[in-house]
Amino acid sequence: MVGRIITAAQQKGGAGKTTLAAQLAVSLQKQGAKVATIDIDPQGSLSLWYTARMANLGDKNMIVHSQVQGWRLKKEAERLQKECDYVIIDAPPHAESDATIAIRLADLVLVPLQTSPMDLWACKPTLSVAEKEKSETYVVLNRVDRRTKLTNQIIDKLDEI
Repeated sequence: MVGRIITAAQQKGGAGKTTLAAQLAVSLQKQGAKVATIDIDPQGSLSLWYTARMANLGDKNMIVHSQVQGWRLKKEAERLQKECDYVIIDAPPHAESDATIAIRLADLVLVPLQTSPMDLWACKPTLSVAEKEKSETYVVLNRVDRRTKLTNQIIDKLDEI
């Protein structure tokens, strides 16, 4: 088995990377996939989520989790990829080193984006890294209020970049 690696990456903190990674992991697991998550963000929010999930579900939790950083990421991702259908990596909020490795390893990169100018500006370095690494990449709009003019302006600007 060689599972797909999905990386949630975005230079800006608070964009929703961890929430996206956790929700995607649960959704795929509920569809019957064997899923692993890797937390490479020094803040460790995905690991805290996993700890709470284990406390709540115990042996019923079928998601595998690992928290690594630096040079150990590639080896851990490849190990889990052999055991699982999906490996979901929660990248740190910057577009360098560990995040670049996570993007390079990914079959798919998801870039969460709130509909604000700051989030739009901040996503450009992540999109550039993903383009350089030739990664399949999608922007995932997060916390969207379709009734605002700003949302439509941000969506239009996304089309430009």
